[in-house]
Amino acid sequence: MPSLARKSARAPMLGSWALALMLVLLLGGSAEVQSQNRFAAMGPRALVGEWQAASRPDRERIADAIAARGEPSLVVLRNVAETGNRGEKVFACSMIAELRDADGVPAVLTATTDSDVEVRRRAATALRILADVRARPRMRTLLQSAEDLGVLKTALATLGKIGARSDRARVRPFLAHADPEVRVVAAIALAMLGDESGRNVLLTAIASDNPGAQKQATFGLGYLDDAASRARLQAILDDPGGRWKSYATIAITVRDMGSLSAAEKVTMLFPIARGRSRIANRWALEELTDIDTPEARAVIRTLADGTRPVALSARRRLAIAGAR
Repeated sequence: MPSLARKSARAPMLGSWALALMLVLLLGGSAEVQSQNRFAAMGPRALVGEWQAASRPDRERIADAIAARGEPSLVVLRNVAETGNRGEKVFACSMIAELRDADGVPAVLTATTDSDVEVRRRAATALRILADVRARPRMRTLLQSAEDLGVLKTALATLGKIGARSDRARVRPFLAHADPEVRVVAAIALAMLGDESGRNVLLTAIASDNPGAQKQATFGLGYLDDAASRARLQAILDDPGGRWKSYATIAITVRDMGSLSAAEKVTMLFPIARGRSRIANRWALEELTDIDTPEARAVIRTLADGTRPVALSARRRLAIAGAR
């Protein structure tokens, strides 16, 4: 009997907890729907203005809403990159890059001259992602004038991606820079331009105690065409305690994709985009976006149907492509 009494007394309490939990879930779901509906009703300029104070989930919803509006959003983003406040410029540059808006390059170039260093950094990063040769002159200027190391490193990386053979001479002096990460990025940029004179810089950095230099150097070995570099990358993957495994995976893939057709690259990138590493997922999505073939878009559609973080960006790529 005492046991039955205790069970009876507990029943109303359990019921109240269940009711409370249900209310929390319902209210939380309602708040999410309200947030989505609110953003769906806003124009692109209002969405950009909301981004700074928004929570992380709402920032994703804002980015989704901007992508869904297509060209009208791109027009606003270009304007904001030049005339917005600090946070708005940072966001606009990021979105222009993510949505691969080639017509936004002039506005992002203007943002590299901004008085705020965070805006300059984000603008330089956006230009690296956009990989438009119109950025060459500005990147060359930044090699000589950038005081911020973040901007300098991005300028070097961008020239590695879009530069000409003549840029090797501009980049090579940075192999002797005082900052180890600048030296590493310079070595990678040279390797991307077909000059492997920075090999020792990369191998030295991997054995150093500078995590940033280690990480970048691991990635950079993918641009060196020698057995020793590949063996070093494989050793990182084979070592249970190896550091920067995601970057080693990316580096080996970069090397292996060098002579492949677009279709073969897509086949190689697909499992990486769906793998366990968020870093590798994101990198593979960027590569698939730039390949821009029907096969690549089909893979992006598959990624967009998933629940992993990469699915959010994949859906935005599809949204902007469909709206154009």
